[in-house]
Amino acid sequence: MFLYDFVKKHNITKLLFITYFSCLCLTMYFFFCTVFGSKGLIEYFSLRSKVIGRESEKRELLSKIHSKENMVNNMSLESLDLDLLDEQARKVLGYAGKNEIVIFQDQENSNNQKTTIR
Repeated sequence: MFLYDFVKKHNITKLLFITYFSCLCLTMYFFFCTVFGSKGLIEYFSLRSKVIGRESEKRELLSKIHSKENMVNNMSLESLDLDLLDEQARKVLGYAGKNEIVIFQDQENSNNQKTTIR
């Protein structure tokens, strides 16, 4: 009823009314597609947050790769530290010489400072 009264009051012809109505519908359609469409703003922001997450994951993986590359480079013969190798072999493998005494400290009793000799 409001629309009919508005058209009669302002002497809007049918063709002009159809033109205005079509423009309004097209404007609403394009606005809806801009915000909610498959290439709209909401999809853009969700994809942007995914990209940021993947970039942080990429940085983390690259740092792991660099640390592994450093470990491999440190195993070359030119940079091999024989004292460090000896220490790691004794610690990890339990290596000891024939006439050496090794003293182990129990992890459970580390507060009491008890040691065992093997």
